[in-house]
Amino acid sequence: MYTHTVLFAVAVLLLVLMALTPELVRLRIRIFRWLQLNWAANLLEKHFDSWVMLFRIILFLVAAVLLYAGWEDLRH
Repeated sequence: MYTHTVLFAVAVLLLVLMALTPELVRLRIRIFRWLQLNWAANLLEKHFDSWVMLFRIILFLVAAVLLYAGWEDLRH
């Protein structure tokens, strides 16, 4: 009973993070600059839209798997 609640909560959190993905990528760029990893920051800036789309797809797939697992746990 408790497991499906946690899975649903994590899935909802991941879906909320999808909306915040551009800000998270910008934060990652700032952290790379702070760590003096300019080549990594430049790579993220150059392909910003592609990275945002990739992270959104990953978050969506993980959320979908967690929702499915929570739904199956709820049924049994």
